[in-house]
Amino acid sequence: MSYYELKDNDVFVNTIEAYPNYKFYIHSGTVYINDHQAISGTYSDNILGVPQGYVSLYEYNINREEGSRIYPFITKGGQKQKFKTLSDMEFNTQFGYGGDIISSEYNMSASISRMLITSSTEDNYRKLRALKNSCNHYSFWSQSFDFETHYEDVNTTPVNLINIPSVFYGNSLKKGEVSLKYYISGTLAAEATDSRKNGELVQTYGPTTGSVVGTVMYNEGIILLTSSAEIDSTALDYETSTSSSWIRFGYGTSGETIGATTVSASYSMEFDSVSKLQNMTVLAKAPYGELNHSNNPTYLSYTGKEPVVSTGSYQFVENNREIKNVVPTSQANEIAPFSKETYISKICIYDKDKRLVGICKLATPIRKTEVNEYLFKMKIDL
Repeated sequence: MSYYELKDNDVFVNTIEAYPNYKFYIHSGTVYINDHQAISGTYSDNILGVPQGYVSLYEYNINREEGSRIYPFITKGGQKQKFKTLSDMEFNTQFGYGGDIISSEYNMSASISRMLITSSTEDNYRKLRALKNSCNHYSFWSQSFDFETHYEDVNTTPVNLINIPSVFYGNSLKKGEVSLKYYISGTLAAEATDSRKNGELVQTYGPTTGSVVGTVMYNEGIILLTSSAEIDSTALDYETSTSSSWIRFGYGTSGETIGATTVSASYSMEFDSVSKLQNMTVLAKAPYGELNHSNNPTYLSYTGKEPVVSTGSYQFVENNREIKNVVPTSQANEIAPFSKETYISKICIYDKDKRLVGICKLATPIRKTEVNEYLFKMKIDL
C-alpha cells in the first residue's frame, strides 16, 4: 500500500450560501409550515410524533407506538455525565451509582412562538428586556430599534414578540425577504415587509400604508411588532374582544384560547433564511508509473501449488512468481503483451499518525496502467 502526503493545494474548504424559503400560516390556533399538513399515522395524528406546525429534529420514531420508541440514555457513573435538562440536585438524588440509567425522550421539535407583552410586571417582560443591547446594536440601521423609545414602556406601547427558532433561519434572516400578511375572513387586510432592508417592517397594504409597524432582528430571529393602529374594525376574540391590529398578529400560535370569532383572523409569515454549508474537497493523485503493483494474492498467476520458500537463520525467501496478465485483448484466444495493471477501488485518508479517518469507495474500479495518471476529487460535508 502506498502513502501520499496531501499538500496545501490538495485540500479546499468551500462555503455554500443558500437561501431556503419558509412560510408559516396560522389559523384557529394551528400552524402550517410551507402549507404542509400532518400525515396521520397508526398511533398518532402525525407520523413524526410532534404537533402540527412543528418540525421534528432528526425525524426519529416515525409512526412508532408509545412503548416502542427509541430514546437517548446515559449510564450514571463517576464521570457525572447528564442531560442538560437535568439539574445537579436531580442527578445526585434520583439516581444511584450502581449503573442506573438516566433516560430522556425524543422527538425534539421546534416551531414559532408568540408573546404579547402589555405590562412591565409580566414574566415575559424580562425576555424583552434581555433584547435591549441587541436592539440598540441595530439602531445604526434605524432609530426604530431604540429600546427606550419604542419598547421600554410596554404599559403604553404593547409589544408583540414573534420568535423564530434558529433551525428555520440558520445563520440569519435574509434582509428584504420578510413578509407578514394579516387576513380577515380570508381577505388580505394588511401586509408589512422589510423592503428597506434596514430591519423596519413597513406596512405596504392596508389602512396605514407607509407606516413602520415593527422591526426584525435578523441575527436573532426575533420580530417585534408595536403598531396598535386599527387594521379592521370588526371586534374579534383576541386576548380581549377588540379590533385587529399588528400587536394581535399570530394570535393562537402559542396555545391562546380560540374564540368563536377568532377564526375570522388568519396570518401568514414568509421569509428567506441564510444558511452557510461547508464542505471540504480533497484531491488525491495517482501519478504516472506508480500504483501499478498490488500485494493482493490474486495479482499473481495461480499455479495450483504452494509457493516454494527457502529459509535460514536470518531470512525467509519466497521464490519469484509470475504476475497475472490482465491486459484486455480484442481477439479471442490471444494473449496481449504484458503490462502491469491494477484496479483502484477505494481511497483511504489517514491522519499524521497513520490512523484511518475516512474511506472513499469508487462506484466502479478504475483501471490504472503505467501510462495513465488520475486525479480523484472527494467531497466531505462538514
